[in-house]
Amino acid sequence: MHNGGDTAPLLAAIDARLDQLGLPPRAWSGPLEPLNAADGVLHRAGFVSEVTHRGRFHHLPAGMTDPVEQRHAVTTAVDILQVEGFSFSCEADLLDPSLPVRSDHQVRLGDGLSSLTRSIAQAGHTSEAVAALSELTAPGDGVLDRLTEALDETANWWDGLDSPTDPVCAAKLRRINGQLGVVVLEIRRLRDNLADRHTHHPQHGQSGPTAAREPRVAAALAFSPTARRTTPPPPSPSPAATAAVPKSRPSTAPGR
Repeated sequence: MHNGGDTAPLLAAIDARLDQLGLPPRAWSGPLEPLNAADGVLHRAGFVSEVTHRGRFHHLPAGMTDPVEQRHAVTTAVDILQVEGFSFSCEADLLDPSLPVRSDHQVRLGDGLSSLTRSIAQAGHTSEAVAALSELTAPGDGVLDRLTEALDETANWWDGLDSPTDPVCAAKLRRINGQLGVVVLEIRRLRDNLADRHTHHPQHGQSGPTAAREPRVAAALAFSPTARRTTPPPPSPSPAATAAVPKSRPSTAPGR
């Protein structure tokens, strides 16, 4: 699977076809959002990304040599892409039609953090912005401290593998994590600086420091319901979409 070349005509044709089918377009926030969203799906499915002069590609891990395991990984990625609302094409022999079609949608941690972003953007008082920011910076159980803990544990686990380069990679991750720890402390100090201001934002609404803060923070800590997408119905067969993908696996192209 890869992203490269001039995809604008292809995406425009896909949009036109889906409009004919009466399917609403996805409300992307920027021109790169569809590609970034597809990257995130493939990243979570276990693919490895690579950037070359020809564009951005995704491939299966080099150590995955079992054809059965390869087909299982590709099939899983296809199902996730479809659940996320993408359409694409895939060779039939890369899929395992015996696997049940994956139809679940896992709510991501990043979706919850995006709610914090929206809460800060809408804050009318510094206390509201600080309340959301504190979920990132809180000592011990804040998101940033938990992040450094996870990276440190990853380095410990990696150190136990049996390649000569594994301890080197683990040490590099620990070094990066140490630098991140310093950055976390600086961010925490900046949060305290903002908390000391305790004032209304001159360009935002004059909401109170407590009454409007609580529902916004509660919404920020909950996973956004807009993160859930329903699986769109498969498009009607067309001459350009008669690739040999089994009927149990819908045909797709990155974009919607």
